[in-house]
Amino acid sequence: MPVLDLNNDIMVKKYENYVKESPYGHMLQSMGWKEVKNNWDADYVFLEDDNGEIRAALSILSVKNDGENAFMYAPRGPVCDFYDIETVQELIKEAIPVVKKRNGFFLRMDPEVLQDNELVEKYRGLGYAFRSNEQENIKVFTNPKHNMILDLEDISEEEVMKLFSSNQRTKIRKTYKNGLSTRIIRVSDLIFEEALDRFYSLTVDMSKRQGILYRPKEYFVRLMNGYSDACIFETFDDENEVLSTCIVVSYNKKSFYIYAASSNNKRNLNASIQMNYEAILYAIRNGSKQYDMGGIFDFEPSNGLFMFKYNFCGVNGHKEFIGELDVVFNEELYSAFNGK
Repeated sequence: MPVLDLNNDIMVKKYENYVKESPYGHMLQSMGWKEVKNNWDADYVFLEDDNGEIRAALSILSVKNDGENAFMYAPRGPVCDFYDIETVQELIKEAIPVVKKRNGFFLRMDPEVLQDNELVEKYRGLGYAFRSNEQENIKVFTNPKHNMILDLEDISEEEVMKLFSSNQRTKIRKTYKNGLSTRIIRVSDLIFEEALDRFYSLTVDMSKRQGILYRPKEYFVRLMNGYSDACIFETFDDENEVLSTCIVVSYNKKSFYIYAASSNNKRNLNASIQMNYEAILYAIRNGSKQYDMGGIFDFEPSNGLFMFKYNFCGVNGHKEFIGELDVVFNEELYSAFNGK
């Protein structure tokens, strides 16, 4: 049965390499994500071709919020062509023993496939639940349904500035004239612990300023250790005061601007603008084809977060994904989970 044996080092490496190299792979389908979500159980299902090579994969996390029945989630999975419905169904079939082992009441997948109403109806026609653009509240999805993503395909460091509006280019250049600089810190660097402390301190400050929740410091430690190409970016002024900081993870030709924070001080210097520009240059040097600035939930020009991301990604950077394919095993628990 193609459920990954975590004691088989060769197969574990083979599985992770497949996810990292597949055109359908995503950092949330990497085994590194389990290191971050360490309070969830993890199982890994795959299909092989006639030569024993992996041709499809599904990394499944599960958690029992009631202590008995598991919500099973394959974030940004499956790792295969979602239009190949037969292969997706094969993966689901192979996952059934895992569902039984974990006592799952449903299995959710939310691939980064652009909205396609016809494809949604094909899956619904096969008896699957599919939460898509019929949902009035876009915040109900487990992962954001709308992201802002900058396409870097065939773009060099010298050309990237041309992607932005003249106003955005002026803002970027002004940050350098105002004496701001940006550095990149990795786990192996001597100043990593200091940088992580600063990141967390600014995260707390920003969360209080915006009235939002924040994760414990240990979560970010696991994130940085879970991915070999995770970096902290810091943008600081000529007095070495860090004004903005973020974590960027590069995985499978994509760089994710995954968490960020900024200081209450000197906000007029636009440190976050320089920081993202430097992260984009880093993404290009790293071979990334996309720079993913994450989810958006309001598309109005009056929304500051949307406009900040829009000014980097442009009108074509707004991507709407297809939604959530749910394989339901207990209708009553599933309805209760979704608040029906």
